[in-house]
Amino acid sequence: MVEQPLPFMIHLVELRRRILRMLVWLAAGFCLSFPFSEKAVAFLGKVTGTPLVFTTPTEAFWVTLKTAFTGGLVLAFPGFLYEIWSFIAPGLYKSERRSLLLWVGGGTLFFIAGVSFSFFVALPTALSFLVHFGLGEGLRAFMSVDRTISFETRFLFVFGLIFELPVVMGFLAERGIVSSAFFRAHRRGAVVANAVLASILSPTQDFLNMMIMFVPLLLLYEGGILMAAWGERRRKKHLAREAREEESGGGSSEPFPEG
Repeated sequence: MVEQPLPFMIHLVELRRRILRMLVWLAAGFCLSFPFSEKAVAFLGKVTGTPLVFTTPTEAFWVTLKTAFTGGLVLAFPGFLYEIWSFIAPGLYKSERRSLLLWVGGGTLFFIAGVSFSFFVALPTALSFLVHFGLGEGLRAFMSVDRTISFETRFLFVFGLIFELPVVMGFLAERGIVSSAFFRAHRRGAVVANAVLASILSPTQDFLNMMIMFVPLLLLYEGGILMAAWGERRRKKHLAREAREEESGGGSSEPFPEG
């Protein structure tokens, strides 16, 4: 008699298949972005307002590869989401799938908004301050292309992450884990936590860069309170609909996730 594979092993094999497919998405994104990596390096270099230099023979080559890899990650991101969704969707109810799609889509839009805000507002401001501060001290800018591009990409990525704060707060409220009233009651603690977070996430520890991250975090927290209230309303509507279905004798085969 042939033994049937255990459910855990089936999920493990499926997880392995999805990870391999994500690596394929990444490789495809890298191949697509590599021909444009030199232009991307030149474009990012212009943000500093000063010519960039390389200090070792291999630096220009490696920074081009790293830029192509970063571009590959961006291009492969939709594919990553698809593979993750394909892995978890079979175990979710229809209502859970709709809710998760909503929050994943919102998180993607907020990440793009954070990167855009960083590129057009925060990053130029930070670089202008840092470069002109050095020039004001009588120093001459001699900026490594590798370190400068790494600084810029970290800056963009961090802002993409901190813009996820309202989405996370709204998602937790919809799941019933934390309420909007809790977020309102802990505003003072959030100010301190955001200050610590800004000091940790800031690529440099100067006051301006910390403020560039601290102020958006405060505004995003307030927006997160509104998002949490919206998530609570969605939860209440769903629970009310379930209650009406139970009273009518129809029942509900899709209970709202309690986390």
